[in-house]
Amino acid sequence: MIEKKEYSQRREKIYNTIEDNSVVILYAGCAPKKSADENYEFIVNRNFYYLTGISQENSIFLAYKQDGIVNEFLFILENDENIEKWVGRRITIEEARETSGINNVLSLNSFHSELDLILTKKKTGLEDLKTLYLDLEPQNLLDDFKTTKDVGEALVLNYPWLTLKDIYRTIILKRMVKSPAEVAEIQEAINKTNMGLKNILKKIRPGLYEYQLSSLFYYTIQDYDHSELSFPTICASGANATTLHYPFANDVIKDDELVLFDLGSQNNKYCGDISRTYPASGKFTDKQKEIYSIVLNCNKEIIKAIKPGVTLKELNTLATKILAEGLLNLGIIENETEIKKYYFHSIGHHLGLDTHDPSDNTLPLVPGNVITDEPGLYIKELGIGIRIEDDILVTEDGSYNLSNGIIKEVNDIEKALKFR
Repeated sequence: MIEKKEYSQRREKIYNTIEDNSVVILYAGCAPKKSADENYEFIVNRNFYYLTGISQENSIFLAYKQDGIVNEFLFILENDENIEKWVGRRITIEEARETSGINNVLSLNSFHSELDLILTKKKTGLEDLKTLYLDLEPQNLLDDFKTTKDVGEALVLNYPWLTLKDIYRTIILKRMVKSPAEVAEIQEAINKTNMGLKNILKKIRPGLYEYQLSSLFYYTIQDYDHSELSFPTICASGANATTLHYPFANDVIKDDELVLFDLGSQNNKYCGDISRTYPASGKFTDKQKEIYSIVLNCNKEIIKAIKPGVTLKELNTLATKILAEGLLNLGIIENETEIKKYYFHSIGHHLGLDTHDPSDNTLPLVPGNVITDEPGLYIKELGIGIRIEDDILVTEDGSYNLSNGIIKEVNDIEKALKFR
């Protein structure tokens, strides 16, 4: 678990970047409407959560900085016994304080009046606040129609001395560098992902439906500690695996087909993201082994290349070269430019509170970044799709594979499948 001290430290880093005489407002968000009487599952805004540790719907964080001094507030829904009979208990003010490290925790009903007191100097008695910081990530919805940009424009209209600025990039640049506690959360998410993959290795065989294996993965992590998926599981057999984000999982797995899995468990909202490709019949065919070996070699070479100062673009250029050389040697392509037909995504992305953690991918890697390494080859005419993905921590002098406990060598996979 992330301690409240760390949430306070994160906020302090943000306060050090913002202007004096400014106010910051962040929203937890709410669940969008799904049907006439049902909403989608609520997913807290990750920037809000990163700074507060609070995951309750409709919560609001507010801080203002004047003369170098910061005052911070958290607004949460009041406990309501009648409502809680229907939807379950809400966090208490004391629980919110203990989680976030924010002392001023107030009822959500008081937010607008408190904000008005601050913006009109009735509360501060000091110089006018001049800058309003909001997370203006596109489509950052506060309800089915209203975005944070809409809120910001309305506030500037009502308090015309305010200038609206976007704090999104400031927060994500901090999120890109993981603390030891965050790395531990990701590691645990990966460990749980491995538990699911081990159960898949015990059960995979021709004749099963793809959805039976994706459901097995979800059951495994739910049965362990009620964990949630990082993203909808991809389980794609045969030619289905040549579709990058194959969404259906409805087909029967056939003899001698490979099955590609792209899956992950969460741990306290931190995500694991792993891809593995297994032979349903227990052994790779010669052709499958040849192509698998190209992808595996690329995966390993990229891990060796990951270090501070390297960019994801440079890593992808290297991956493209390695994969192209492999297919050239097999005679599947005649020149390197043809690789785009069989490898059409990037080598990886940042990982954290989101599977595709927000980042500036043009920046060189630094210690504390966690990225994925996921080369793949997708050869539809052969009915072969292979991806091997690991989660890598950038260290001071190179990298460390957080998912090194998840088997990926041909011999190890075939040995595991032999004892099903």
